[in-house]
Amino acid sequence: MLTSGSPSQRQLSEFILRDPVFVATHGIEDVARSSGISASTISRYVRDLGLSGYPEFRTGVGETVHALIAPVAKLGERLNSPDPDRDAGEASLAAALHSIKALANPTSAETIRSVARQLAGARNVWTMGFGLSAHLSAILALGLQPYRDGVVNVVQYGGTEVAAGRLMSAAAGDVVVAIAFPRYSSDVSDLARAARNAGARIVALTDSVASPLAAVCDELLLAPAQHPVLSSSSLPGLAVIEALVSEFLMSDPKHLERAARLAAAMAAYLAAQT
Repeated sequence: MLTSGSPSQRQLSEFILRDPVFVATHGIEDVARSSGISASTISRYVRDLGLSGYPEFRTGVGETVHALIAPVAKLGERLNSPDPDRDAGEASLAAALHSIKALANPTSAETIRSVARQLAGARNVWTMGFGLSAHLSAILALGLQPYRDGVVNVVQYGGTEVAAGRLMSAAAGDVVVAIAFPRYSSDVSDLARAARNAGARIVALTDSVASPLAAVCDELLLAPAQHPVLSSSSLPGLAVIEALVSEFLMSDPKHLERAARLAAAMAAYLAAQT
């Protein structure tokens, strides 16, 4: 509604974006007085978004605000109440170890096997992530590319518009691996939904069933992302990617043959070990 809505809808959208904390902490009458937009118009705005009423809208804004300030809040807590027995670096390593241990369960293993089979049988494989998840997407693409053709990392350069154009070729028979961890990018969910509507199968790698990606995927790979200071941890997601590539590699003798040819081709460029 920020660009395509009525003048009052655009005005209200701008007000919400300028001061989401105020919207998340005040009632509809307060927002009406501060924005200069009537309460009835605000109610229609909320209904046009598909929500039941202003309380649900305010809760949603509050959750968004919380996600944005959570890293700052956690950092403040660490600074104001430091753990005398563990510094921030030690806490980060301990949290990473705990999260990765949580991945070692039969459900995760079976989902990884299932996704590896889908990657092997796909016409094309597309990997996609924005922000820090873009690096995870690139690692997955680089891990798969030596062993199968038709692997495309959607988000390489040019931003969302170029990524959307690249993903326009996704269709039935393709698998799109979409990756998102807090703070979630709305672009990855929107593009995943568009690819699914075009017939592609969507595999989501994210941290929770409450993640926006969980609502648009056909297969869900979960990796906990809690971190004592940062907004989220990428290490569990990376561990899942390494497990997925390993499962894919070992699933077919042809992959091992390609791996051997790759190793032979790269031998001349590698530093000798002493």
